[in-house]
Amino acid sequence: MAAIGNIRKHYGLLVAIVGLALLAFVLGDLFKSTNSRQGMNVATVGNEKITYQDYTNLVNMNLENAKASNGSLTTEQSYSIHANTLEQMIRDIIMKKEYKNLGLVVSNDELFDQFLGENPNQYVVSSFTGADGKFNKELVKTYIRDFQTLTPEMKANWLNFERAIKEDRLNTKYENLLKKSFYLPAKLAERYYSDKNDKVSAEVYAVRYSTIADSTVVLNDDDKKAYYNNNKGKYQTDATRAIDYIVFEIKPSKSDVEFSRNLVNELKEDFANIENAANFVNANSDIPYDSTWKSRTEVPAEFETAIFSNGKGFVYGPYEKDGYYNVAKVLDVDNRSDSLMASHILVSYANALRSTETRTKDEAKSLADSLLKVIKKDNSKIETLAKDFSDDPSAQTNNGDLGWFTDGTMVYTFNEFVQDNKVGTVGMVETPFGYHIIKVTNRNEATPKARIAVVSNEITASTATYQNVFAEANRFVTENTTAEEFNAAIEAQGLNKRTFPSMRATTNYITGISNPRQIVRWAFDENTKVGDMSSIFDLDDMYVVAVLTKAVPEGLAPYDEIVDRYEYVIKKEKKGAMLAEQAKAYGTDYQKMIDNLKGEKTTVDNVTFEGRGFGNFGVEDKVIGTVIGMKEGEVSEPIVGGNGLYVVKVTKETPAAATKDYTNIQKEQRSRYNNQILNNAAYSALKDNIKIEDNSILFY
Repeated sequence: MAAIGNIRKHYGLLVAIVGLALLAFVLGDLFKSTNSRQGMNVATVGNEKITYQDYTNLVNMNLENAKASNGSLTTEQSYSIHANTLEQMIRDIIMKKEYKNLGLVVSNDELFDQFLGENPNQYVVSSFTGADGKFNKELVKTYIRDFQTLTPEMKANWLNFERAIKEDRLNTKYENLLKKSFYLPAKLAERYYSDKNDKVSAEVYAVRYSTIADSTVVLNDDDKKAYYNNNKGKYQTDATRAIDYIVFEIKPSKSDVEFSRNLVNELKEDFANIENAANFVNANSDIPYDSTWKSRTEVPAEFETAIFSNGKGFVYGPYEKDGYYNVAKVLDVDNRSDSLMASHILVSYANALRSTETRTKDEAKSLADSLLKVIKKDNSKIETLAKDFSDDPSAQTNNGDLGWFTDGTMVYTFNEFVQDNKVGTVGMVETPFGYHIIKVTNRNEATPKARIAVVSNEITASTATYQNVFAEANRFVTENTTAEEFNAAIEAQGLNKRTFPSMRATTNYITGISNPRQIVRWAFDENTKVGDMSSIFDLDDMYVVAVLTKAVPEGLAPYDEIVDRYEYVIKKEKKGAMLAEQAKAYGTDYQKMIDNLKGEKTTVDNVTFEGRGFGNFGVEDKVIGTVIGMKEGEVSEPIVGGNGLYVVKVTKETPAAATKDYTNIQKEQRSRYNNQILNNAAYSALKDNIKIEDNSILFY
């Protein structure tokens, strides 16, 4: 069972890394359903369709795998799995086609080597480990041999794991093929070397744009339109929507709060008299029993003195904390250390928790007794004996030394032995993991602590409260059916109107709303027009009503959005044009130019083509490009840069040191290229060159 857990864990990790979830299309359309709904395509990639049924099957599998590894999922995590699954399916279609075009395959012999060869796949190694934490090839053989006896779930997980290993191998082949395609001719290497190492120093006459107050630069429509038309390639945008909305929060009423208080108060007497407090808490509380000890700072301040004065049996409450009403009972008061240190040897047995041992419980007890006798005679031997005899895998590296751990961290009987005994004490306890020979090695100073059982009832909104809030929201929607009435009612009633100015089809968060996908789907529905008001959205602990205020199609961002957002850039461009025009009056008298235009004269040293910074003027790619192309003694024309107007005189050229060995340059460029491959540059290029129709907003 441990192996299948590892397979599930590493299969999920492998899918994430390779970027191909469960390989729905590779080696046959395993998950295709003959019953998929006609016309319900989540996406189309080239000529291939991703059907609703295929997508749903894959999402459900990924959700189940995530839950098996992480437990319950948040709304955000669930959404992320939905989105990532689609991306993985799209990638799978694209890469399957590319593998076929390149003739890349994985033979049965290759697949065998991935599991049982001299260099097995890293995920196989991680999934099949023995008690020593090392890869155990025999476990793989056993798993394959016993395949027919596995449960259906285990068989399915194995087959998915096998497919993922195969896909990992295909991906590795593909990456290696791309890496081997790299070639850098000597002449190009020489150019890279020069760009990096040729240096230029220059005398600079500069007038910074910051010397001109923004308030003195007046922009007209022609200036703005010119910027817009000249920069269309920079401001392509996804389709976006803007909404105004109001939230009707569902909060517990006063009666709901009182109900919660009365509920725990009614339990108080029985709680005071009950012997098994843990069972009582687990049967009656919204929060499970917590056995950890609490310091004075961790108990309610209003009861702190009474808790430590009255001690065991003291019952207090009801009190409110973190959205719960609580009643508590002191089970014990004692002086305890916060931090403990110990060494141990674990002797496990068949069927003990997390055990892979075959020895019986009696055999384990006999071995533990023998080890205990030896260590009691000389407790320093626990370190050497731990490495030879402990069934805790960590003993191979730490010799049984657990280091410092917090009180309550270890299993109860183990923790209490270390807490209750003096430093240097050696003894044995039994836990669900087996028998532990323990040596107490250190402990900090003890302070008063209390062990407390708490019955908690979450303060939640009742059905009546939900109904009342819904009635309020419904009344608002009924009485106000247009955007104008929506805004007027908000103002008249003093409601809080919120705005979300730019949502995309993939948006999964709107301010104050953690699960807004209903709203997003409504906003992007082709039937929803600007000015339309929604019906009531029922979203967990709130009702929401929205108005669509703006709809921007995919493509070039709207004119008013660009010019408003980038007005400061447009002003810089106009300052550059103004200064260039003014500079003409001074001809080649650059000193006079800067004197009259509030400029400066300075020097800039060691400019390289690869560099981005130009002295203390910041990023000036245009200026650097000009300077590098000039000869020593040459003077430029006025250059309109990003941060100012420049006239540059090259004072010194320093060629790179002569070399005939460009090996390091070639290695550097190869490494850069390989990193691009590993960072999906190739896949991104393939994706950009295929038509993808994404309808996923309709489905999640």
